[in-house]
Amino acid sequence: MLNSDSAASDHGDCLACQILAGQVEVPGGTIAENPWWIADHCLGAHGLAAIVVKTRHHRENLWDLTPSEAASLGPFLQQLTQAMQVALGAERIYINSWVDQPPYHVHFVLQPRYSGKAELGLRGLELQIFRALQAKPQPEEMAAVAETLRSHLNATETLHSTPEG
Repeated sequence: MLNSDSAASDHGDCLACQILAGQVEVPGGTIAENPWWIADHCLGAHGLAAIVVKTRHHRENLWDLTPSEAASLGPFLQQLTQAMQVALGAERIYINSWVDQPPYHVHFVLQPRYSGKAELGLRGLELQIFRALQAKPQPEEMAAVAETLRSHLNATETLHSTPEG
């Protein structure tokens, strides 16, 4: 059964809904959006350039998504992960969904992994644990990443919307 398209204020204890309602600010603001999904920088200790993709409407489970939300998720993730790879130089992008404590709100955390020794060559779960033990990124760093990704996405959209000829 689908949840209703309740306003974010109906889920006042939900961080995602608080962000969507403008009650909690994310440094750098919105990075990308479509009618169903919105992406901004993660507020948690997941490392610099960890991006959160969340539904615009409060959904607690993937099976609660509307057909339009479900159909638009893949292309949205594809666009963002490619932008992270190109604009940030990420070698891989991990996509995680840990919606395991109330209040539930469907979201994905996109975490870049870079080549080299900057993070001790760690990968997967070991890299996540390492980042969780580090300090949260600074707001100005988060804002810079958001601007870099927005600029890349805007340039890409401009290229794709240009008539061929």
